[in-house]
Amino acid sequence: MTQEIDESKLKAGDAHYKAYVGPPHQYDVMGATQFRLLCTLGLRAHQSVLDFGCGSLRAGRLFIVYLEAGRYFGIEPNHWLIEEGIQQHIGQDLLNIKKPQFDNNSECKTQVFDQQFDFIVAQSVFSHAGRAQIQTALQNFKQSLKEDGMIVVTFIEGQDEYLGDDWIYPGCVMYKPETVAQFAQQAGLFMQRIPWFHPRQTWYLLAKQQERLPTEDMLHCLAGATLFNEKFANSCKKLKREEYRDKAKVE
Repeated sequence: MTQEIDESKLKAGDAHYKAYVGPPHQYDVMGATQFRLLCTLGLRAHQSVLDFGCGSLRAGRLFIVYLEAGRYFGIEPNHWLIEEGIQQHIGQDLLNIKKPQFDNNSECKTQVFDQQFDFIVAQSVFSHAGRAQIQTALQNFKQSLKEDGMIVVTFIEGQDEYLGDDWIYPGCVMYKPETVAQFAQQAGLFMQRIPWFHPRQTWYLLAKQQERLPTEDMLHCLAGATLFNEKFANSCKKLKREEYRDKAKVE
């Protein structure tokens, strides 16, 4: 159970529902930005979403309210996080109305729901995963994705690549953009790197069909700026299209 503590003293990785999933002072923003991104990419209430690594429902609390009953699915190995998310954000009444489904497997098994999804989102999951884990997850994502569906994920880009196979937490790992492109290619997916703002990571979109990904002319609509908040002032920087024109596209 969550104890009454001073949340301002928490740091990322602490055993608290707001802190275990990332910087606690960004908890609300990081949930909202995922919801905004999927809606910008076309999410509508009748569609289905798999929130892979749903944690304490940081984003799930918004998706669950928005989506029609039985359309939200979450995978989170740490069962206590889901329980805290339900207690802190959802409550039993909304749980009964919206009927979200959850699973606690840690093997990246998306087929447990026997469902194909319109969207699969994995925010700040591959920033802790080894190569084999990423490859397994993407292969399973593809199997569980509708033909016109979309996968939305983040990576930390960097030259000092992680070469291990173990899950790293609360530490983070980096991959080169070309390595991320290889992950997509190995899974048989098309990919597009997008400029949607993230304070530490980079967003990528993957799909079974090239035409499901945004075109170059659409990228300026995917800025993800947060206005009137000095902590996210750099989210308002002008998009340089040349930075995204040819990066991380895979056929």
